[in-house]
Amino acid sequence: MKLPIASALFALLASLSCHQFVLAQETPDHPEDYSYLTKLHVPEAVVQCVAAFDHWVEDAPKYDALIVPDRRVLSATIDKRSPIFSVGNPIPVDQVIVMRAFAKARGKGKWTRVDSRCGVRDGQVVGVSLTPNMKLQIVR
Repeated sequence: MKLPIASALFALLASLSCHQFVLAQETPDHPEDYSYLTKLHVPEAVVQCVAAFDHWVEDAPKYDALIVPDRRVLSATIDKRSPIFSVGNPIPVDQVIVMRAFAKARGKGKWTRVDSRCGVRDGQVVGVSLTPNMKLQIVR
């Protein structure tokens, strides 16, 4: 009778110690969707901006999908001199990240070139914006 209780108690203690071990392991900074960007040596602020855009576009009234090509992420401009996010949205920031992207308007099938801007303060994204980037057409 004592043997089954002792073995059950041992199994319970072993499972609790394994649970604590799993919790003690370091969790990744980014979800799996963005971990490949850190392997490409993309700066942390740019990775955070890409993640913020993906989350922001889910609830955006104008757009329902956004694509930032890897080559645009790799060539993102990081402006550390700008003290505010934008004139229309004067949030104080440490850096502004700008990169080209493609957005699809809600309910439409056409993709539009956009300039994406992201403001980062103290390592956190504090503002995002998308501005259509219309290609000039020459009419003859």
